Amino acid sequence: MKKTIAFALALTLLTCCAACGAQPDTYKALSDTLAAEEYGVGFRNEDVALGLAVQGCMDEMLTDGTAEKISMQWFGRDALLRDRALLEEESPAADDGSLDAVLEKGTLVVGLDDSYPPMGFRDENNEIAGLDIYLANEVARRLGVTAVFTPIDWDAKELELAAGKIDCIWNGMTITEGRLDSMFFARPYVANEQIIIVSDASGIQKKADLAGKKVGLQKGSSSLDALESDPIRAQVASVTEYPDNVSAYTDLKAGRIDALVIDSVVGDYLLAQEKAAQ
Repeated sequence: MKKTIAFALALTLLTCCAACGAQPDTYKALSDTLAAEEYGVGFRNEDVALGLAVQGCMDEMLTDGTAEKISMQWFGRDALLRDRALLEEESPAADDGSLDAVLEKGTLVVGLDDSYPPMGFRDENNEIAGLDIYLANEVARRLGVTAVFTPIDWDAKELELAAGKIDCIWNGMTITEGRLDSMFFARPYVANEQIIIVSDASGIQKKADLAGKKVGLQKGSSSLDALESDPIRAQVASVTEYPDNVSAYTDLKAGRIDALVIDSVVGDYLLAQEKAAQ
């Protein structure tokens, strides 16, 4: 069943507007985008055996329809990629005990940002839910282990993985060249792009209108990479980095930034929830 995420500031604004008779601000995604990308599950470079085993379960789920059912629950459509080639054609090293270690301890420890709807976030009962949570739980079940979800500092995710605190990063993580160097990925599983969300009243209609504006985004995210790689970056007045997307969206609604650069998967979900709450 599709869950909703509450935003305290949004509710406060709606309450205040209702009291004074004013209409709340509405928000939109510009038709201009910054970058197209794909999500993947990241493992330590040496943990090829575990990565391929997880991918094998995902392939089974795509074939038997389980993955599609999960996607329908969260996106209302089948948003999962198919027939993608392996990004890294590798075989496990002879001493790769990563899969055996997970099977022996009986848990698959998944690192995630728990404020990243609809991929992974806290629901109304403060339980971690989302597309990636459902996928990882099913993969773990097929491996014969239990998935354990560990919230991490997204800006330090590579360090958390390298230190062995988690077995993988599974939370709408964009595959980039830098991450391919520092992690092992099997196949991408969801397509995404970087979008720009603004208030309808802002007057911002296209990417070029960001000139002289204050932009917000999540620290350590591919949103920052996409903005830094775009020519419009030189004309932006300032860039504020937030610990998570929900905080950035809250500041957009409060008028502290003029635009939010965010994954389309997350941004579209936030806009849909906002519309449903009005």
